Amino acid sequence: AHTGIISAPHARPPAERINWRLVNGRRRLPRAAMGAQISCVQTEWCRATPTAEVILAVDGQSSNTPGLPNDDGQGDELVPGDLVGHQVSTGSVQRLVIMERVCRKGSGSSVNGCSTAEGSIGASARGSSASTGSRSRACRAMAVLQVASALAVPPERVDKSRLAAFSDALENAGLDLERWGVNGTKSVEHLFWEAYQQRGCFITGLSGGLLKRVTRLVKIRLTAEIFGVTHTLFSRMQFMHDGQTIERRQVPLRRLAWKASLESELCTASPEVDQMWFEEACPYTQDWRTGCQKALEERLGLSSLWQKAHLAEDPSLYSYTTEDNVVSDGYPGLNTLYCIHEVTFRVVDPEHPAVGLIGLPQGQEFATTEGDFNFNGTIAEDSLPIGSQLNIWTWDRVPAKGTPGTPRRFSSGDLPLPISEPAIAQRPMRRNGSSVSQEEERAIMRVPLSSTTPQAMAKMQARLVDLDQNSGIPPAPALHAVMKGMQTNWEKVKSIARNILDPKYTLEKYNQDLSAFPELNLYLFPESSGDAGPVAVTKTSSMSSGRTIGDEYQRTVGCFFAIYWLMRLQADGKEGFSFGVDAKWAPIGFEETEKQPYPKDKRVKFYQEGKWDHFKQLFIDAGLLKEERRLFGRGSVLKVNEKRLVSLLALTAIHDIMKMAVLLPEVQQKDAPYHGYAAGDTISDHDHALSYLMDHYPDLLPSFRDLDPEEKRAVHFTQCNLCFNHGWFVQAEAPPGAVFTKFRDTLIRDHKSQVGKQDVALYFVHWLTDLAGAEPTPLGGCEKFVVKFPLEVLNSFLRSFEYVQKITEHTETEVMEEYLKVRWVEHVPSPGPLPTGDSAIAKMRILCMAQTKACHYVRAFNELPEEDREVLNVELARTGTLCQSYSHDLVPHDVHVSPAGPAFLVYYGPAFLQNLGSDDPKTRLSVLAEVYRRARELWATNVAKAATNVIIRVDMIKSLTVDQMVEATVKGDVWLMMKHNESEAFIERCSKRKLNKLIASGQHIQILDLSGVSTEE
Repeated sequence: AHTGIISAPHARPPAERINWRLVNGRRRLPRAAMGAQISCVQTEWCRATPTAEVILAVDGQSSNTPGLPNDDGQGDELVPGDLVGHQVSTGSVQRLVIMERVCRKGSGSSVNGCSTAEGSIGASARGSSASTGSRSRACRAMAVLQVASALAVPPERVDKSRLAAFSDALENAGLDLERWGVNGTKSVEHLFWEAYQQRGCFITGLSGGLLKRVTRLVKIRLTAEIFGVTHTLFSRMQFMHDGQTIERRQVPLRRLAWKASLESELCTASPEVDQMWFEEACPYTQDWRTGCQKALEERLGLSSLWQKAHLAEDPSLYSYTTEDNVVSDGYPGLNTLYCIHEVTFRVVDPEHPAVGLIGLPQGQEFATTEGDFNFNGTIAEDSLPIGSQLNIWTWDRVPAKGTPGTPRRFSSGDLPLPISEPAIAQRPMRRNGSSVSQEEERAIMRVPLSSTTPQAMAKMQARLVDLDQNSGIPPAPALHAVMKGMQTNWEKVKSIARNILDPKYTLEKYNQDLSAFPELNLYLFPESSGDAGPVAVTKTSSMSSGRTIGDEYQRTVGCFFAIYWLMRLQADGKEGFSFGVDAKWAPIGFEETEKQPYPKDKRVKFYQEGKWDHFKQLFIDAGLLKEERRLFGRGSVLKVNEKRLVSLLALTAIHDIMKMAVLLPEVQQKDAPYHGYAAGDTISDHDHALSYLMDHYPDLLPSFRDLDPEEKRAVHFTQCNLCFNHGWFVQAEAPPGAVFTKFRDTLIRDHKSQVGKQDVALYFVHWLTDLAGAEPTPLGGCEKFVVKFPLEVLNSFLRSFEYVQKITEHTETEVMEEYLKVRWVEHVPSPGPLPTGDSAIAKMRILCMAQTKACHYVRAFNELPEEDREVLNVELARTGTLCQSYSHDLVPHDVHVSPAGPAFLVYYGPAFLQNLGSDDPKTRLSVLAEVYRRARELWATNVAKAATNVIIRVDMIKSLTVDQMVEATVKGDVWLMMKHNESEAFIERCSKRKLNKLIASGQHIQILDLSGVSTEE
C-alpha cells in the first residue's frame, strides 16, 4: 500500500496549497517518518495541534485495521482493508481509499470530513481557535483511473542549461523568484515545463519589453442528471508532483497547445500589437474543439469514441471570454492574459453501464492520475515527473451562473437595492435581441429580498463581530447572538393563514408577509464553516438586476410557495405550481404558451397528468384543510385549519437553518449523549441539530417556541429519523418488516404513541413541500417535481401517503396488504381480477416492482415451472415481522400458520424486472426465483428469525440481459451469492480460480444455477 498524509492548518483559504507526503512500499512506518501527524491520530485526532489530516491508500489487499504507532515508536503497517469494506476488482482500474480526519477547534465552527452534494473539502479544514475541540472523520473507497499523461517530464530530464537561462531572464525582467515554489506558489521549473514541454503558454518580453504570460484555455462543464437533479463534475482536491495539495472546485480544463513553429515569433511579439491573440479563432493554437476532446481524454480518460456515444454538447451555453493583466497567484508578479472557451456537455444517459467509470449514476467520487504518480513505488519521492498529479473528482449541484464561490462579510452600504418585480417568466432577451440561455433564464427566476433584509443582515453582522470578542452563550453562540431579542410577528403569520384561500391574496403579498419569520434571514448565512459572517448578497455577473443569489434562501422561499400553491389548488395553485408567475406576480395560465418557461412540454404534461386530488387529500389528512358541507346547495367547501397551517409555516421557516454551519450547536454536558454525540461535540447533522434545540433550547427558535404544545410535538416529529424508505414501499421491494418496523418503533419509543395519522400526514406534507422547493428558482414554479422528477414515481408516492399514515393504527403487514390490493385494482391496463390463493401476494408485489412492465410479468408468472413459482410464492409472502402474516387466502398455508424468517429484500429487484429489454419475462422471473433459492440456502428458515430481514444485493446483474449472464458462465466464470455478514449478501461474478480460494477460506457462498434460463433457442 502507498500512503500519504496531508496536513492542513486551520483557517486556511480553500484554494491555498498544503504539503503532502507519499511513502513508498508496504512497510512499517516509524513515528519519525510521519512526524507529528501519526502520533496526533493516537491522541484523539490531534487535540493539541489543530490540523486536518487525510490518509490515502492505494491497492490495499489486507483486511487488517490500519495501524497506529506503538509505544516503541516503530509504528505498524498501514493497510486500508477495513477502510474499503470489501475489495472490488475492476481490471486495470486501481482502488483508492481516502480517510479524511478533521480536528475541529471551537464551538462556532463545523467541519465536514468529506465532500458532499452541497460543498467541497475546501471548507473542511477551517475553523476557529477556541479552547475546546470536536472531531469528525469520513472514509470511503473510489476508483483510480490512469489517464493519458500531459507530457509529464522527470526533473532529471529537464534541459538544465535552458532552464537556467529561462530563470535568469525572468529575474532580469524584475521578478522575485524567491517567492516562487514556496507557500503554495508554483516553481520556475513548473512554468518552464508549462511553456516549453506542454506548450500550454508562452512568455512575452523575455528579451525585453512587456513581460506577460499568455495562455488559452478550454474549460468543460460536464453535467449529468443524478436522482433528478443536475450535477456538474468538479475536481475538489489535487495532489501535485511537487508534494503540494490544492483544495479547490474546478471543472476539467486544458491549456490549448501553441504551435511550436511560431515559438520565436510569439515570444518577441507584444499583446498590445498582435490582436490575434484575443481572437476566438486564434491561428497560433490548436482548435478549441480539439482541445475539448483532448481535455476529456487527458483529464478523465474518456476516449473520443466514448465521448461521441455518451456526451451531447449544449451549444447555447458556449462562451468565449478574455481576461487581461490578471495577477497570477501561482507565479507571483507575473501578469497573465487568459483566453477562455467554456463548453458544456451533458451525459446523455447517466444510467448507461459505460458511464460508471465517472461515478454515475449515483454520483460517486472517483480519482484520476496523470503521468507516473508513483503508484508503482519505483520512482523516488522527490523526483515525481513534472506534470504528474492525482485528482479527486466529485459531482456537485449546479449553482446559478455567476454565483461566487467564496462568501464575504458585508455592511449595509454595499448591499444591492431590492427590486420590486420578479423575473419575467417567458425567456428574456439580451440587449442585442438574442435569447438568454436556459441556465441564465433559471438564474433570474429568483425572488427579490424584502426591503427590510439589508438592515436585518447588517444588524446580525454587527452582532457576530461583537461575538468574536466574547465567549458567547452555549450551545450555539452565533445563533444566540443573531436571534437575541427577535420575535415572530404572529399577527402577520395568522393573517397569512386567514387569507391564503382568498383569491385577492396574491403571491406577492404572501412573499412580503413571510418577513414575519425572523429565522428567514438566517438562510443568507454561509453553509460552510469558513466564515462567521453572512453570505454577501451580490449581483450575478450575467445580470444587472441585483437579485439575491443565496440558494438556501431561494429554496426555503420555494417551499413556502409550494405551500401557497397547494393550498389554493381550487383557484390558481395548479398554474403557479406548474408554470410559475409572470412579471406582475400573476400565475401563468395553461393557455399562455408564450409565457411558459422552459421546458414547456414537461410543464404541460405535469399540469394535465399530475394527481392533484392526491395533493389535496394529503393536505386534508394532515389537518391543514377541512371539507365542510355547504349550508345551501350541494357539495362541500374547503376551509383552512389556521392553527395547523401556522405550524407548517413556522416549521418551513426553521427546518433548514442548521445547514448554516456557523449556527450548529454543541452538545452540553447535561444533555449528553444526544443521538450518538458526546458532550462537547458539534452536531453536524442538521436535522439532529434542530431537534436538539427543539428538545433543550426552544427559546433560540422564536417561531417554534410560541407554538401550542400539541403543535410543537407535531412539528418536532417531522424532524425525526423514521428510517423509512419510501421506494421500498411504493415498489413493494421489501417485506413489511423492513419497511415499517423501525418506523413503528420510532412512534412508540420516541414519541410514546402520541403521534396520530394527522401528524404522519404532516410529516409527508413537509417532505413534499421541502422537495418541491429544492430548485432555487421559486418564481418558475416547483421545478423539482414539474421538470426533474419522474411524474409516474411522484404519482405513486402521492397515492401511497394515505396508506403509510395508517401505520399509527394498523400493523405493518395490514398496511402493506391493503396498499398492494389498491395498486392491483388501480393499475392501468388492468391485470385482471384481484388475485387469491398461494400466489396472490407474490403477484401483487411483482406488479408493483415491475411498474410499466407489470402485465408482462403477471402473465408470465403463471407459465413458470412449478418449482420457481413455489419459491416466489413462499419468499415474497414472508413478512419479516413478529407474529404477523398476510391474509390466509393470499399466501401458502404453511407461511400463514408458521411465520418464519429471515425475510429477504432483493435490493435492486425492481430495477432487475424493469430492465426487461428483449428478454422473456418468464426467464427473468426464473432468475429472481434462483436468487431467492440461493439466499435460502445461506439463511435457513428459522421461526426465531421471523422478525429478521436480510438484504440481497443484485447490483451486478440488474442491467444485464439473461443471455449476458449465461454468456459469463460459458466463458468459465460463475455467478455467486456471497454472504458478507449476517444481514447482507451480494451477487458477484467470479472466476473459478477465485472460487477455489473462497471455498478454501471457508467463505459462505452459493453458485447461481442459470443452466435452464437462457433465452436462446
